[in-house]
Amino acid sequence: MQTQSCQPGMIIRVTAGRDAGRFLLVTAYDGMDLLLADGESRTLSKPKRKNPKHVQATKHMLELEGLTDCALRRALKPFQPEKPAQTRLNQTHKEVIVDVEAGCN
Repeated sequence: MQTQSCQPGMIIRVTAGRDAGRFLLVTAYDGMDLLLADGESRTLSKPKRKNPKHVQATKHMLELEGLTDCALRRALKPFQPEKPAQTRLNQTHKEVIVDVEAGCN
């Protein structure tokens, strides 16, 4: 991806690394790296550095002035992949409770 097409305020999708598939906001362009935030694990005050080659631009933009971490999380929520409703441990715990309630010890 070309760095000229990435501007502060743009929502991007990460294509490489542990954050692959997630959507983040470009907060700034620092030399050869983009500074990205999601308002949760990467706050606006402590953004993540990412190589521009490892992101894909979207058409969506956000106004950075006056933006808070809470507002950023809310804005990115429709883009983020849905988390599974229950973990395997929670599902097993739920099955045990159902069995006990049914009298199938």
